[in-house]
Amino acid sequence: MKKIKQLFIIWVITILIATFGIADQGTLGTTNTGSIDDECKANGFDYGIVKFEWNGTTNSHEPELPPVYGYIIAVTGNTSTAYWTADPGVCGVLHKESQNTYIHLGGTTGTVDYNIHGISHITFCGCETPTPEFTTLTMALMIMLISPAFAYLLIKKRK
Repeated sequence: MKKIKQLFIIWVITILIATFGIADQGTLGTTNTGSIDDECKANGFDYGIVKFEWNGTTNSHEPELPPVYGYIIAVTGNTSTAYWTADPGVCGVLHKESQNTYIHLGGTTGTVDYNIHGISHITFCGCETPTPEFTTLTMALMIMLISPAFAYLLIKKRK
């Protein structure tokens, strides 16, 4: 019974760490004021798809130009938090605040939160080769399935 309790505690701790560790807060990237292709390439992507600028008059994120053919991308929110959807999925998302550019995970949906200053623009980037999409739910399920076996091996090794 003691082993089962230990396994359960390790499993719960693993799930908590995985859940909080997967959250995407953005990584500081390279600031580039050129085209969206240049901005995306400077931050490790192959091309730009579309850039949404904050419009203080309409209080909305508006596309600078139509997106690359085949993409449907929508952004809602404000300068503190923006919610986005993309079909098909994108490789990455950049958001700019003042002179800082932050890199976020791609996919089909996401949220961008400001760090220091308000969100001035959001750029969606693509890759030449498709990247597998691992959602937070998929990652959590993978960890939940693997963690009991890992915990068992740790307890077995202690003996």
